[in-house]
This record gives sequence, structure tokens and C-alpha cells, in this order.
Amino acid sequence: MPPDDTNAAPVVTNAPAAVDVPAVPVPSRTRDLGVVQFTNHCATHIQLGGGKSCTITPLVLDSKQLQLTMVLESKMADGKTRGLNVMKVITRPDQQFEVDFGSLNLTLTPQVAEE
Repeated sequence: MPPDDTNAAPVVTNAPAAVDVPAVPVPSRTRDLGVVQFTNHCATHIQLGGGKSCTITPLVLDSKQLQLTMVLESKMADGKTRGLNVMKVITRPDQQFEVDFGSLNLTLTPQVAEE
């Protein structure tokens, strides 16, 4: 006759109860620069922290198009350049966009100063 499993004794362990461990915040790869004011042909330098900075040079193509040359630079503590990425983006003034540099995404809304 097979053993009767319906009368099996419950298994009890002395393992500690699960404890909620607060999640370690993961730094976001995306930085929202908000609205950035540009003057045609004049570079704007933005410090991003952690040894990173971005220099953006605008070129007004026409009333609806703006070309931004974006240079993302990473420096080590001794001041030596560790990485340099260059992107050219054609966008519209007053329209938010995102640029993916691989290790960092930058989001911004460009505005062009009247000349």
C-alpha cells in the first residue's frame, strides 16, 4: 500500500525572514538640460558633473531648422581627456529632442536668441 501523503508533517525551517533591502539608486543615463538659449555661431559650454562636459555650437539653417554640433568630453581627475564624442543634430527651435552618446543621453529644448 503506498504511503498516505495527506498526513505529511509540515516542514519548518529556521531561515530568517526575507528583509526588504532598499534598492541602490542606479544613476540615470539621461540628463535633461531643459531649455537652452543659443546665439547663432556662439558655443555654449555645459558642465555635466563627473568629469563630463558638453560644448554645443548652433548654426541657424533657416527659420525652422537648427544644426547643433555637440561635443561631449570626459576628463579624468588629472585633467586628461578620457573620451570625446561629436554629434551633429538637425532639429527645430523650441522642440525637445534627445541625443544618445552611448554612455549618456542628453535631452534639451533649444531656443535661438534673436539677432
